Amino acid sequence: MSEEGHHHLLFENSYVRVFFVEIPAHETTLLHYHDLPYISVPPGGYELGSQAESGPTPVTNFARIAYAAGKFSHAVTNSGDRPLRNVAVELARPQGAIRNRCAIVVRDLPQQMCDAPELTSADPSRRLPLFESDEVLVESWEVGPGATTAPLDDRLDMLIAGLTDVRISGNSGIDSANALRGGELWIPAGSKPVFSTAPDRGGHLIAISFKDSAPKSQ
Repeated sequence: MSEEGHHHLLFENSYVRVFFVEIPAHETTLLHYHDLPYISVPPGGYELGSQAESGPTPVTNFARIAYAAGKFSHAVTNSGDRPLRNVAVELARPQGAIRNRCAIVVRDLPQQMCDAPELTSADPSRRLPLFESDEVLVESWEVGPGATTAPLDDRLDMLIAGLTDVRISGNSGIDSANALRGGELWIPAGSKPVFSTAPDRGGHLIAISFKDSAPKSQ
């Protein structure tokens, strides 16, 4: 992907390579090869699954997250009249077994039925697991308007993606003002991030946690 002109490498470490993809209207990418598995996150993209009247809520399309196992070639055509933008998070390590959680991210795999909790003044944020592998857990996080969360007890490294209308601050200078072009922010374990929103607007993000990152001693 690094040789395809519509894919722009923003960040890389031993876990991920993060590409911002931008295809102008009526353009087609070059044929390119995806060697590694990757997670696709539209910048700011967010769609809440339909709310059932009672019982568990099947969250079918949270944030339009997609997962591809890699080892394939393709070219992508933008047939629309607006630029097509996307963030591709390549996963550098073997992923092992893949499981849908509260969303149908991988077709032909069963989906867990999930009950999305209500946002309240006492608990102004919620986290829903979308899918996971043996290596990563991908969650959708929502923060209500005018909220500030307690510092997160984060014991694993995380990549934030699709960050929209949420301010993040934490240890070691962690600040969402430094988020990358598609709303990505790397948060090392132990950063104790705090999430806050404006008084009149809530926000959301995608959190990718890396299970084999070294937990910090508590």
